[in-house]
Amino acid sequence: MSSMRNAVQRRNHKERAQPLERQKWGLLEKHKDYSLRAKDHNEKKRKLNALKQKASERNEDEFYFGMMSGSSKKGVKRAKRGEENNGGGGTVLSQDVVKLMKTQDVGYLRTVLQQTKRERSRVERDVIAGDVGITTKSPSGGAGRTVFDEDGQVVQTSNQSRSEDSDDDNQEDFDITALAQMAGFDPMAPLDDGSEEDESASGKDEATDVPLSKEKRAAAKKKRSHQDAKRRYLEALEDRERDIQRALAEVEEQRAKMNGTTGGVNKNGTKFRVRQRRK
Repeated sequence: MSSMRNAVQRRNHKERAQPLERQKWGLLEKHKDYSLRAKDHNEKKRKLNALKQKASERNEDEFYFGMMSGSSKKGVKRAKRGEENNGGGGTVLSQDVVKLMKTQDVGYLRTVLQQTKRERSRVERDVIAGDVGITTKSPSGGAGRTVFDEDGQVVQTSNQSRSEDSDDDNQEDFDITALAQMAGFDPMAPLDDGSEEDESASGKDEATDVPLSKEKRAAAKKKRSHQDAKRRYLEALEDRERDIQRALAEVEEQRAKMNGTTGGVNKNGTKFRVRQRRK
């Protein structure tokens, strides 16, 4: 029956359009639109009726001692800070304690800034050495590895045993993985800057000179990926150093304002200067 019903020619479905004099009110409302509006309207009426009933049944003699210290504004209760609002006990720190806390903040920021600077300088040296083609020793004190030039050609190969090579490779992979995790990216991702030039240069070398083997090409690609990982980590360290310097400057400015050794603008927008003693 369903196939016969579908095969028979049916009347085209037509809907009444919005009259011309009512086009400014938008599209013509359908029954489903009315159902949604009616449902929302009835829900609001039920809530209002429930609130009215609750207000009518309120006990006028109801009293709590919290009403003595509580306050309201335009019928809205104003909660207090401190213990009533899960605060810090409602106590105000003294000026000396706040100054001490600011001093500790400055000391911490300076320590972190020095650590970031040392790490940035170390990574910057590694990046420059990798661009030139010089390899640095691993933190474990191992000997040198395979050295590549700018075109990816092998310049020097170290005479290490297989076990030492595997240990150094594991150490290098660990270092690069840590760098990638701290920088928040994949170290083996394809390069966006300079990769095409390196590949074109290697292609020219293959066309003119002896082509590289598969292992050497893989090693050169891995070297370029590691170098790109270090560059990104260096950029992240530079951004962090700038952020710490900005935070340190703000805290030092706050300390100077608290000690009265600098001017500024108060919360009302009024500029003020420090009064200097006449000589």
